[in-house]
Amino acid sequence: MIALPGFADLLARLLDHRGLTPADLARRTEAAEPEAAGPEPAAGPGVAEAEVAALLAGAAPEPALLRRLGPALGLDAADLFQLAALPLPEDLAPAGGMATTTITGVVRFALALPPAARAELRSRVAELPPARHRGRIEGLPASVPDRHTPGNLVMRMVATRNLGWNGTAKAVQLLTGHSRMATVYGRIASGEAELTADLVTDLAIVLALPAADLAAVVGLPLPADAAAPSGAVTDAALLLRDLRCLGVEQLREAEDLARSLSPA
Repeated sequence: MIALPGFADLLARLLDHRGLTPADLARRTEAAEPEAAGPEPAAGPGVAEAEVAALLAGAAPEPALLRRLGPALGLDAADLFQLAALPLPEDLAPAGGMATTTITGVVRFALALPPAARAELRSRVAELPPARHRGRIEGLPASVPDRHTPGNLVMRMVATRNLGWNGTAKAVQLLTGHSRMATVYGRIASGEAELTADLVTDLAIVLALPAADLAAVVGLPLPADAAAPSGAVTDAALLLRDLRCLGVEQLREAEDLARSLSPA
């Protein structure tokens, strides 16, 4: 079973893949706004090159620093917390509970919307109040220290979208057209099965990440025929991020809204 290195090496892989230096990343934080304010105190604008160099040398990442790096890297802050194997802050944690059917219902409607309606849906979903965190997602194991595998990492990133095994299977089918048993994702999450290049491609779409970035981080090649997702698919995947902190009632409201925006 392949084991992943620590955060410093994962960040180095991503920077190397993108052709970025520590100085490049530090400069990018100057122009990027934090993805979420969160409870951590503000640490001033931007990130010093020395801070990036320290991370790459193995320094423990601070939560406030991860939040500032997220926009500069074009990554969801919750995904960076998973890369760093740190607990998710309350404002980034998925609501939990049995919400798969409603989440995938919103996504199904969103895929059929024209671009302006998709943008309106995301804007109005962002205004809905978050729910109280209800603990881990049903059916998905937490990070397993002795099984720090590419599959466990990627499935924990998917879990920040409030998706367990069944939800992952449904989201992948909706966004890629590829159908797999939910147990496939369970075996990947637990470290019982290896992550494959095809799965990286599909799960990157669910995560709204460039497949090449995700493949570089987990150390896998991409299939030669991997295609970029459509605009509708990318918007629907970004919507999954927006939905993660909503409870069942708010998700039903989001589903009703998506239905109302659907073309007659």
